[in-house]
Amino acid sequence: MSLKVITIDFWNTLFDSSGGKHRNALRYHTIMEEISHLGTSVTDEDLDLALKASWEFFNNIWINQQRTPKPVETIEFFWSYLKLPFSKTSIDKVTQVFSDSILNYPPKMMTNVSEALPILASKYKLGIVSDTGFTPGSTLQILMKNNGVLEYFNSFSFSDETGVSKPHPKAFNKVLNEFNVSPSEALHIGDIEKTDIKGAIELGMMAIKFSGDPTTTHRDADNMKATIANAEVFDWNDIPHCIELLENKKGLPE
Repeated sequence: MSLKVITIDFWNTLFDSSGGKHRNALRYHTIMEEISHLGTSVTDEDLDLALKASWEFFNNIWINQQRTPKPVETIEFFWSYLKLPFSKTSIDKVTQVFSDSILNYPPKMMTNVSEALPILASKYKLGIVSDTGFTPGSTLQILMKNNGVLEYFNSFSFSDETGVSKPHPKAFNKVLNEFNVSPSEALHIGDIEKTDIKGAIELGMMAIKFSGDPTTTHRDADNMKATIANAEVFDWNDIPHCIELLENKKGLPE
């Protein structure tokens, strides 16, 4: 095996999910402010139901259509669910705050990422293959730059930009095509079995399942079963050596 490219997921692999409580509080405040500006009101209960329904709307499309709605799509659904007066200005403002709140209350980069990435970048070309939620890929790149790791990556495949989400082959092929490599020359690192791992393996890539983020919200029953990945790691410190073992076909230590 001649490994040339490594693709990496963003959420719960490169960065954790911390800060969500503060991001959601800012989003909640902005929604209530805009509703007030429209001269109407909603109860806390109705708002909670609308937010829950919006996530169900998002997840249904994500899983069943293999794409992630753009942030404005989800906000428009939320607006319609509450039967609020249509206001492009308010919808755009709420969408912007939902997108940018990650810069106000950023998640943390996973432990040892900053040590592992330079090692990987010295041997392989690196790309991001990530699904996005309320935060678009362009904003995630700002976060990566703020943490000093953007420089290690030369190709990006974010679902809000490609129009597809993992496990769709196009999500991975965008990076592979830009680097002009075949799937057999690439390896993907991600945390979700049914998207990251399934998508990479079925395309013919190798895959490492990262299970070292305690803040993840995707550790469901499916994710707890035995993985089909070539390896599973819990610490970024172990990833360079793990890849070396896989590349040399030496197997993994017990």
